[in-house]
Amino acid sequence: MAEATNAKQDAVKQVLDSRRSFVFESQEGKDDLYYIADPSGEDIRKADWNYAKVFNQAMADGFPTQGQMLEILKERGIISEDYTNQVEQTRVNLAATLYRLENLDEDADDAEREGLALEIAQFRDTLFRLNQKVNGPLGNTCENLAEDARTEYLTSRIIQRQDGKKVWPTFDDYLNEGRPGLCVKSRFEVMLWLQGLDSNFLENTPEQSTLRSLAQKRLEQALSDLQAKEESVAEEPKEELVLPAEVEIPPLAPKKRAGRPRKPKVVKE
Repeated sequence: MAEATNAKQDAVKQVLDSRRSFVFESQEGKDDLYYIADPSGEDIRKADWNYAKVFNQAMADGFPTQGQMLEILKERGIISEDYTNQVEQTRVNLAATLYRLENLDEDADDAEREGLALEIAQFRDTLFRLNQKVNGPLGNTCENLAEDARTEYLTSRIIQRQDGKKVWPTFDDYLNEGRPGLCVKSRFEVMLWLQGLDSNFLENTPEQSTLRSLAQKRLEQALSDLQAKEESVAEEPKEELVLPAEVEIPPLAPKKRAGRPRKPKVVKE
């Protein structure tokens, strides 16, 4: 019986330890740790129900579907052949530059590595801005509004504390949370988790890893140069300070006492 209890406790501990975690800074300035647990079957069913409910409500309120929004964007010239070519060319440039960076020789110059990393970052920024022209309007479609509702419900059900207790006992508690920043952070972390992305995926891209490595290398070199300079100064022989020989200073002559001025002699003729 004891062995079965211990095995159950070990299984629970293993589940808790395998959870994904993230940090949120509280109003007191303290970093609080939260965890993402796997949803239950009931959580998934109710999340899907929220998706369907919001989708139908958005349709009734006159929101367009994704297909309808894409047609609107084409009619208004936002999505055009030129736009499509820009997106595809940027993707090709990004992939080609990434390949060059990842296949550089180990003895390649740091300036070349840095140049390629900065070029990749520029391509990513350009691609993001191009995609936002479409992703922004698509965010107000029935599908995206419904997907947001589904993610919100799952977030309220699977965010836990270290001991495994839910942060929000009910979905209404999540909706009435007095810390909106915690809700936004939790939903973002759940969205990344559902897409299979790490919380710090932006920091671990090849270009960011390269730039971070080069910055660390330069910092270490600067510290090494500073240490070598300090050691060189410490090893230099110090010049002995030679004081001049004492010089005997003769006493000053006594000053004559000032007296009354003599009267000039008068010469008689």
